Amino acid sequence: MKHVFEIVEKDAAARIGKIFTKHGIINTPYFFPVVNIHVPVISPEDLRTLGYNAFITNAYTIWRDEKLHTLALENGIHKLFGNWQGPIMTDSGAYQLSVYGDVEVSNVEIVKFQNDIGVDIGVILDVPLYTGDLETRKKAIDETIRRAQEACKSGFINEESEIIWVGPLHGNPIETLLEYSAREMLKFPFKMYALGSLVPYVEEYQIYQLVRSALFVKQNFPSNYPLHLFGVGHPMTFSFFVLLGFDTFDSALYALAAKDGRYLTTHGTYNIKRMEYFPCSCPVCTKYSPKELLEMVPIERQHHLAMHNLYVIMAELKRIKQSIWEGTLWELVAQRASSHPELARAYNLLLSGKDAIYKFFELYEPTFKRRGILITRPEEINLPAVLRYKSRMKERIFIWSDKLIVTTPRGAHKLPTYLDAQVMILDDIFCLIPREIRMVYPLFQHISYRTAISEDALRWTKDTIETYLLSKFKEVYIYDENKEYALKLRDYLGFGEIYTGQDVGVIPIEKVRLYVTKAMLKFQFGQEADSVVEGVKFEYSRTTGVLRKIYATDVREREERIIQWELEEIVKDKIKKGEEVPEDPYQELFVNRGRTWLMASLVAESFKIVPQPLLAYRLWEKFKDKLQYSIILKDEAEPFVRDGKSIFSKFVVDVDPQIRASDEVLVLNENRDLIALGRAVIGAKEVLEFKRGIAAKNRCGIQIKL
Repeated sequence: MKHVFEIVEKDAAARIGKIFTKHGIINTPYFFPVVNIHVPVISPEDLRTLGYNAFITNAYTIWRDEKLHTLALENGIHKLFGNWQGPIMTDSGAYQLSVYGDVEVSNVEIVKFQNDIGVDIGVILDVPLYTGDLETRKKAIDETIRRAQEACKSGFINEESEIIWVGPLHGNPIETLLEYSAREMLKFPFKMYALGSLVPYVEEYQIYQLVRSALFVKQNFPSNYPLHLFGVGHPMTFSFFVLLGFDTFDSALYALAAKDGRYLTTHGTYNIKRMEYFPCSCPVCTKYSPKELLEMVPIERQHHLAMHNLYVIMAELKRIKQSIWEGTLWELVAQRASSHPELARAYNLLLSGKDAIYKFFELYEPTFKRRGILITRPEEINLPAVLRYKSRMKERIFIWSDKLIVTTPRGAHKLPTYLDAQVMILDDIFCLIPREIRMVYPLFQHISYRTAISEDALRWTKDTIETYLLSKFKEVYIYDENKEYALKLRDYLGFGEIYTGQDVGVIPIEKVRLYVTKAMLKFQFGQEADSVVEGVKFEYSRTTGVLRKIYATDVREREERIIQWELEEIVKDKIKKGEEVPEDPYQELFVNRGRTWLMASLVAESFKIVPQPLLAYRLWEKFKDKLQYSIILKDEAEPFVRDGKSIFSKFVVDVDPQIRASDEVLVLNENRDLIALGRAVIGAKEVLEFKRGIAAKNRCGIQIKL
């Protein structure tokens, strides 16, 4: 199949993506304004001015109009709209079918018409159904499935078609029907899918039910198709559906609301009759007051309000994209949850902590993000990043001492770093944080409105220590600089002595650094990753004093070949830049530096370890039989990847299922030789499902065989 969609950035199940049409790229998330050719509230030129490069119109209304029908067939639909240069999506008349009960056109006729007039994205004549018993609804879905089969047999819908045909999904709000509809429609060569039968729920503000249905569909749907929502057009809802993984929307709400004098915002809808000020700085709102708009003739007022509404929608989509890019989409959704009780209910559902919902988000949630987490609401203790940490901490904690000190945050500042004891810090959100990894995302990078450690956090800590950790320590202490509080903690936890400065021994700073490195490696790369290093040296930023680079001091003889190759690359780079080259690079850059070599650098925002070739080689040696944090590529891609080119999904043979977007990964050929190291753009599920786009960005191609 000719694939038309790829992912560029991710957060939660949301994605910034690209849909490739014959008239250009649609950057998602995207809203298709409904343009009614008979009622031109806004023009194509208006859309261009506002930043829209695609819209949706109704092929059925053009088909019914004899003059427009002829012109569209003669000149194409793009000429019909002022020689529009961007993509055009068309609906088939299904909305009219749902309203009036019948349309004069058949499914094959309207599919052929869309094909003949050259649309970019087309839809079969599906059968939306909003009411009725289970049997009635299933009959409507079966008819849509029959029509999909009919359209494919007609020859217009096939894998090589230049038109992106959309497969409509129905059954809302009944999950068994939604699952049935999705399963059957996936059997046809549609390149895009859309969830329909939503309009009454949208009109009645039943957003909670829409979110439930959208979540269910995404939980039961492959990730490699763009997903559309029919009839969703209020800007305060977009972030929720984008969070779930929906990519595009369409609606005439911007125009219908404008006709009624309704003014859309990201936090609700106003009636301009009840407005004194416009809370917006768009060209309309900076030029006119509510009173001035009310004094206009209706058609002029509708035009200006429609322009404002579209401006707000576009601004919200850009805001959503920025949030995805920096990793703060959950934060934006939290803000929108305050806009309406239905949104608050939906947000509470998504962060209910239910296992199925958490597992869905965990599959898509990036491991590291560009910005930290703001905890502003009680339900956010169930954010995917928080729950994932709690799960991984149990599995990946690096234990190096037989003595444990459990301390409060204020107590942690008082305890020296060189104590020969494992220090774990209590936290109200993450509950228990090993001191060695406290800087790693999302731990240090969160701010919470809570200031005290709750009973829930203490209960989780008590259960975790008793179940997973207590047997590993001979001595356990509780510490806070306030001894009375420490006693209360001990009484609640039910184990340990109060630490008042007892002699637990000390360790040299070199050991501290080694244990920090081992702990971070194990937490990031999983079991046995801590065993790949036995000696380290740190380099700190001169401006901030924060750890930036880790050097290995235990370089083995068999690894000097890697170092020699890296030196050659350094020399080539210096020559290319016109810089001075050392007379003996091996002596000056390795031997004279105490036979230490750069093993890893750290990302400032997240404290993520970025392996250099030496560490990649060690991890590869340890993991090559398990494929831990590894991607296997077809041999045909090997020369390009070794040369530094990106790792594309279509060449992936296998991938470690625990890989998530933003993870550092090892890239192997079919013989499991290390050929590159990279950063995952998408998670393991998406890597296997996508056949277009980048799976991982190449950090360094390995140009020697190890």
